[in-house]
Amino acid sequence: MGWTPPSKFTVFLTFILTAFGIFIILDQSVALWTGTLLPSMYVIPGLSSFQFWLIVAAIVVFLAWFLFFLGVKFKGM
Repeated sequence: MGWTPPSKFTVFLTFILTAFGIFIILDQSVALWTGTLLPSMYVIPGLSSFQFWLIVAAIVVFLAWFLFFLGVKFKGM
């Protein structure tokens, strides 16, 4: 089974998702010393805004990895 490169759209979309996830992680880590650019979110009871945004960042980075994996696995995606 050979390696098939993903399409340009898949690469672009995964790059945008990864960049957004890294932005959230960096924004929340710097928020300990300065203000944050992201709004305070208290959607899930029992979670702080910091924890919520880190969960969102983890989900976004995972989706970027999974989309890139599917783009490599399936030809033409």
